[in-house]
Amino acid sequence: MQRKYLFIWTISLAILLNACSSQKVGVYDDLNKSKMDKSFDKYLGTPYKWGGTEPGKGVDCSGFTSGVYRDQGIIIPRTSRMQYTVGDEVARDELQYGDLLFFDTLGKGVSHVGVYTKGSQMIHASSSKGVTEVPMNSDYWMKRYIGARRLTGSDLRSGEVGGEFHLLPSSYPLRVRRLIDIPTADIIENRFIGLDIQNDAEGNLRVASSVSIWNRWEWGLEFQVNQFLGHDIDAFGLELPFVSTKFRIWDQKGKVMPSLAVGAESNSRNWTLTRDDSLGNEVVENQWSPPRNIYVVASYKYNQIKKLHLGRGRVSGGFAQTDLYAYHDTSATYDGAKDAFFFLGVEQQITRRLMTTLEFDHMLLKDVGITMNMGAHFALNNSSSIAYTWRNIGAEERSLERAMQFSYILEY
Repeated sequence: MQRKYLFIWTISLAILLNACSSQKVGVYDDLNKSKMDKSFDKYLGTPYKWGGTEPGKGVDCSGFTSGVYRDQGIIIPRTSRMQYTVGDEVARDELQYGDLLFFDTLGKGVSHVGVYTKGSQMIHASSSKGVTEVPMNSDYWMKRYIGARRLTGSDLRSGEVGGEFHLLPSSYPLRVRRLIDIPTADIIENRFIGLDIQNDAEGNLRVASSVSIWNRWEWGLEFQVNQFLGHDIDAFGLELPFVSTKFRIWDQKGKVMPSLAVGAESNSRNWTLTRDDSLGNEVVENQWSPPRNIYVVASYKYNQIKKLHLGRGRVSGGFAQTDLYAYHDTSATYDGAKDAFFFLGVEQQITRRLMTTLEFDHMLLKDVGITMNMGAHFALNNSSSIAYTWRNIGAEERSLERAMQFSYILEY
């Protein structure tokens, strides 16, 4: 009987492997410019029709872009929002022919897409004029510009129709406003609400929400319920809320100038410290970590490191000020001055859904040793993700903290 089932499993596995091997995979290397020019000519003047895909009869913005790339033999997602998930990010001053341009025309994130041609021009399906070529650097489009994606260099697999290839998303859009503890220069997209729910190994529950305006300025509120899922009933209670704000000054400019933001936050964490007193006895106490009262942060995004088979990543670092005396008694006396420190973090995409983070916080901060944290971030879908983090790795006095976090971005 066992041999019979073994035989069936062997045959099934062989069929599965054969099906997988018959599907071609590769990389979309070269864009055929002359073929795309012909596609543009075919679509120009086509009236706008919501959900339309037929040149000359009616087409909407994403129907136009998907049709243009279908003529290249490349199948991309149908909607503008899903098209934003394929390809690699491109800075505005590095745009090339064929790059997809994305805009927020409804105040709800990505809602419009066009194709870059040359000299700040784009071709798109306008709701009023149909498929036409317009300057993308006008006030109207610049105020609504979200970003660009380059499809060449992306992974693809063969489709059911011969000669057609489906473009695979390079990564899920993990929106990371803060790596683990340190901030990044990014904010959540315009008119989105972000919600983070985090439970640490001590049973404390943190809930954080954030909202952005003008696609540039973000406000956040965070509070902690001690022992919400813990066993110490006597310690159950609500901490004072933490507040934060962040203003993005500019986006990353090319491969040289990183994105830059300034902000302030009262966010702090309850460290468990273990010290020896004057008699050599071990003393365990809780102490709030230094908050990032005012900070400046720069973030630099880089594309795939193909030699190492790694995906996109980002480095974030900056300068911050705090007041140790105001939050705990590591300073003997109040000196009336802010205490400065530096922070540095790296996020690296491993797979389309998985991203790892590593950060060094409180660098060069007197009376507080450097804090090293690391974590893994997993995308559930385009709007939600979970993360598992380890804090205070290698710290002599501070205990290792572990936490699980759930993040959700709500569009409204």
